[in-house]
Amino acid sequence: MTAIRLDSVSKTYDGKYPAVNDVSLNVADGEFMVLLGPSGCGKTTLLRMIAGLEEMSAGEVWFGRTLATDLSPKDRGVALVFQNGALYPNRTARENIMFPLRMAGDDVTEASTKAAGLARILRIEGALDRLPRTLSGGQRQRVAIGRAIVRQPQIFLMDEPLSNLDATLRTELRQEIGAMARDLNVTTVYVTHDQIEALTLADRITVMRDGRIEDVGTPDQVFNDPATAFAAGFLGSPRINLMSAIVRVTAHHRVSLDFGAQSIQLPPIDRRSLILSSHDGAKVIVGARSDAFTVAAAGGGEPGHLSGKLRTLEFHGNQWIAFIECGVEMLNPDLVGVSPRPRTPKRLAFADGGPRTRHAAPHMSGLTSRLSGWRSKARTRLGRVEASSIEPEPTAAATHRRADLVLEIDPNAGLKTGSKVHLAVDTARLHIFDESGRRVDRVTRDSETRTR
Repeated sequence: MTAIRLDSVSKTYDGKYPAVNDVSLNVADGEFMVLLGPSGCGKTTLLRMIAGLEEMSAGEVWFGRTLATDLSPKDRGVALVFQNGALYPNRTARENIMFPLRMAGDDVTEASTKAAGLARILRIEGALDRLPRTLSGGQRQRVAIGRAIVRQPQIFLMDEPLSNLDATLRTELRQEIGAMARDLNVTTVYVTHDQIEALTLADRITVMRDGRIEDVGTPDQVFNDPATAFAAGFLGSPRINLMSAIVRVTAHHRVSLDFGAQSIQLPPIDRRSLILSSHDGAKVIVGARSDAFTVAAAGGGEPGHLSGKLRTLEFHGNQWIAFIECGVEMLNPDLVGVSPRPRTPKRLAFADGGPRTRHAAPHMSGLTSRLSGWRSKARTRLGRVEASSIEPEPTAAATHRRADLVLEIDPNAGLKTGSKVHLAVDTARLHIFDESGRRVDRVTRDSETRTR
């Protein structure tokens, strides 16, 4: 097994188009790491740099204690599975799987025996003597996986291998990939934009956006304890509700989140109350998934309730989705923090703002270590500080067209379109972010937490 360490890796095209920007990441021995993010976020470019197929503009790649930055792809001990399988069309499935072994000088009989053994594991033994054009999409991908792992690579890289398959095949092959990776215990990096693949396959998930890392953690951590509003919004169906709010602090230091016509009060013992108590008037973003709300018989105007009108209900087969107009400004997680607005000297940075996701490599260069230390100290200063020193500027237009809370509801709740709805809010399940989309309470991750 081989661990992977990326140290301040960057890729810029033509000197002005950044695809990957200063990424540092650890992948432990035998870990299944998923790179998750929207199209164009840099995840495939990062995978290709690990494989040596893409030249880096800056940074280093380490495999265990070996500096792999200048190694050619064939010397890296890496196997790569592409989105389309990339099989040799004039070779049978058996010959495709055997090809790496034959190139390495293995005997034909021995190579054929290994190919047949892998075919049984991948459940394609009946297709070994067929050409790729006669195989289904799932069979072709199984052959591609077999060809990649037959020579027992140190590292297994997969670039959206299931994206061209239908839903049934995706589910079936996803389960097989997960079981195979656990059986082989090979360090695996898997690229996808599909949150279901990420949540079901990963030991840890790296959420990427615009060439940077937004969050790193186990599926449970990234879903239930997201470090940024973007990570919270990218995972989950229906998507998390992001509500614009103003912090209000009373003379007795009680903290409430003012949504305009309505508000929610935080318990005094809530750690976030202490963080926000010195930031009266600050703008924040409040994230709430469906499980943060409970339909109540009454309660409009109470501190722990929101109320609104049920605009519409949608039946999604296994769930009902409610759209509730509540007069709250809703924000789009895809747009929070992406485009700058003019600097404002009164904007606040929170004492515990910024996610403390310790995904950076522990053996960083001296310069990177000093910069990280500076950033850490800057984020932990008490009181108000100038935003220009540590916080990125927020987006100028992250608002949805409709001010609806979107949540899953019990079909037996008896709600009808147009009826008034009272929602009790579990404040412990709320996530509070600053204007740039970072958690106001720190998020700490174990850099090598594994779930297998």
